[in-house]
Amino acid sequence: MASSLKRDQIPPKQAEYWRRNFAEEQKSILNLKVPQILLQKDTYKKLAGENENRLRIYLGLETETEKGNYVLCAYAVSAFLLGSGDVYVNYETPVYKLNVKNENYSDRSKLVIESIRNYRKWRLGELDSENSSAEFRKFIFPNGYLLTKYELHEIFNVQGKLDAQIEFGVSKTMNLMISPDVKESKAFDEEGDVFDFTGPCPPFCDEGSIYNS
Repeated sequence: MASSLKRDQIPPKQAEYWRRNFAEEQKSILNLKVPQILLQKDTYKKLAGENENRLRIYLGLETETEKGNYVLCAYAVSAFLLGSGDVYVNYETPVYKLNVKNENYSDRSKLVIESIRNYRKWRLGELDSENSSAEFRKFIFPNGYLLTKYELHEIFNVQGKLDAQIEFGVSKTMNLMISPDVKESKAFDEEGDVFDFTGPCPPFCDEGSIYNS
């Protein structure tokens, strides 16, 4: 019997699959080098604070390329819950760059903003528009991530680790596309309306249905 997973833990085979997918994307639409990115316990403590705020991580690009590849980097800020909804708002400072040794970049906010903006241009395919596949990056890469409290609490407080490594994986799910134009086969760049009204199962399932037994 498989051991039970901790809260927010990814099953090992799923993590392997995500890593494999990311490696495949690097062969095609990515001209991106991903260095080792670490979040240190001391940084986590400073950003979470006594109120146990959540952390938001933004992706950026280094100013220099390496062997023709852009170099990814990451920045962490503190985010607090606004009102009673699910909206988390950033504190502008402090902001930390997540190198192998985390650096306080609060006095270099202009550099941080420029780095993030360059990443977003890369994400939209604007930095290398001659690459016909570059514009597809926006369907894979987000601008940033809002972390939960639980995974960091588990790593730093329960396990007592001093560092947490940030990796990147790509999940792939087959989506249902609904079109009013009926053809036996369609080109990738087929013209016409295409809709996706669907919520895939899982997670949107009827657990009591005989069709889901």
